[in-house]
Amino acid sequence: MSAEIRYDAQDFFRLSRAFERLPAEIKAKVTARAMARIGDMGRTRVVRRIAERINLPQGIVRDKTKAYVSSDAAVLRVASNWISLYRIGARQTRSGVTVRARGSYKSAFIATMNGGTTVFKREGSRRFPVEVLYGPNPANDVVNNPDVYQNVMIDLAENFVFPRMLHELGRILPK
Repeated sequence: MSAEIRYDAQDFFRLSRAFERLPAEIKAKVTARAMARIGDMGRTRVVRRIAERINLPQGIVRDKTKAYVSSDAAVLRVASNWISLYRIGARQTRSGVTVRARGSYKSAFIATMNGGTTVFKREGSRRFPVEVLYGPNPANDVVNNPDVYQNVMIDLAENFVFPRMLHELGRILPK
């Protein structure tokens, strides 16, 4: 069994003409609701793609990703620094530190300094200096690979904006 739904240029043209005839208040509500939903859908898809690409749990990436709607666009913002290996799940072993899905770091250790627990590694045989070891940065992946994430958003716009506008229009208009 299969079903096919097609939207062609005529459908878009008819919808745009009907949409223009609507009162401004209804147009604003329909657009705002549709854009908010598309923004949420975009956030979910981008979080999923980032988590797959940099091998992190989606929850960590989700905490760093915000979606909001401005007057003319749905905006996704990934704001992040390098994520601590400790937050990813580092654990101390005899030979160093092991991190899930990241491997092991010989001669590294976990310590609490300045109020935060993190993974350190000595830069020589002396006690100091030590360097902090970090995991990936979700925002860095977005900046370095914009095509991947633009394709996610383009796919979302092409496949979901038109049906979502129709859905919201159907909800707001009287039956």
